[in-house]
Amino acid sequence: MRVLIFTILVVLLLPLFLIGFVIFSWHIRRVCIPQNISGTASEPYTGRLAMHVVGTRPDEAGYKMARHLPSYGGIVRFLMIDTLGLACKISGHKWRLFSYPGPRPSSMATSISHRSYFFDESVKEILLRSGNPATQFVVLGSGFDTRCYDLPEGADIKCFEVDMAPTLNAKKCALELAGIAHDHVTFVETDFNQETWMEALLDSGFNANLTTYILWEGVTMYLVEEAVRDTLNLIATLPVGSAVGMDFFSWDLIEGNPPYEKLSKAMHRSISFYSENLQFGIATGENLSDGLEELLKESGLTLTKFEYIGSFEDKNPPYYFFSLIERK
Repeated sequence: MRVLIFTILVVLLLPLFLIGFVIFSWHIRRVCIPQNISGTASEPYTGRLAMHVVGTRPDEAGYKMARHLPSYGGIVRFLMIDTLGLACKISGHKWRLFSYPGPRPSSMATSISHRSYFFDESVKEILLRSGNPATQFVVLGSGFDTRCYDLPEGADIKCFEVDMAPTLNAKKCALELAGIAHDHVTFVETDFNQETWMEALLDSGFNANLTTYILWEGVTMYLVEEAVRDTLNLIATLPVGSAVGMDFFSWDLIEGNPPYEKLSKAMHRSISFYSENLQFGIATGENLSDGLEELLKESGLTLTKFEYIGSFEDKNPPYYFFSLIERK
């Protein structure tokens, strides 16, 4: 009965959602992109907002901030997100699409849930472990991530958010308008395709001698290979116990090699909407993690946790990967 009520409500509210989506798309193309505010940052953020209103993964800071972001400002959050929350609240049904931590094996439809859970747990693991916990938390390519505003209880952490200036400025403005405390966060402007982010961090008070966790989520696929290698090499200079949470696509998906021809075209097309390009991927190999471990040999970092989206039983075998990498 709950599912039936939910379905009826979704059908009734669908016109509102579609109007919201049209306005959202216009904001992305005509407001965000001309100002160089990241459009791709809105994709995982939208998934987290949906999980929040459905009631599976709380993100109060993200929800409050949305109303003041260029992409979700005005009535867009209500039309696209709040209507979903209303349908779930009235029906009592929590849509499986936005379950958390989500089903395993996960699919493209539940990838944001799986991805969010993987990095949520990695953050907790490194910040709260009993031996040599990280005392600095860097969100590299922070976009609209809000983990600095929902730190694990008891964690005494110095936080840094690193991104391009337009995206950071839009986020800071939204945080202020939403009344979200952010004095504990240092915002650092940089360009990830240039070797400036570590220098910018150091200039902003980052201590390279302290154990650090770096969240590098949803970034590598938009970079050139040299920038990815340089970043890993820089992370390798941090103290033992430091770690980076990193996701990446398979090289076959980026190139459109079999069996990913259709999926690759669809993903390249969708990313082009944001005026960005998918550039970087890692060859997988027999054990899926082979290519990443080969890449890590250059920096001397160690892969300690590895998960993926997709299944060998599907038409699209694993193509999107999550990893926790440590400085041993």
